Amino acid sequence: MRDPISWVKRVLGNGRHDVLALITPEAVRERHPLVRFFVAGGTLAALTVSALIGVVAVAALLFAVAAIYFLATQVLGLKVNIDPQAFYQQFQQQAAQAYGAN
Repeated sequence: MRDPISWVKRVLGNGRHDVLALITPEAVRERHPLVRFFVAGGTLAALTVSALIGVVAVAALLFAVAAIYFLATQVLGLKVNIDPQAFYQQFQQQAAQAYGAN
């Protein structure tokens, strides 16, 4: 049977293939396991915060695009007709002209 806290040994192990080695800078790799644990925790916290900032930024960008679309269509009264078939035909004609006469 496995040790109940064997995962702690894997996380705090001294080898270069342990879990902490992936997120611990070289400067603290040979220090006390508690120091490495706190540095790795800080690294994970920083990565989590930066990922959250990225998600919030993408959400804000999508909200801004939706707000501009709403203002353009509902407030200014612009009509947006997008016909994908017209785009496709236009690109087909341009491609055909590039190849010249058959």
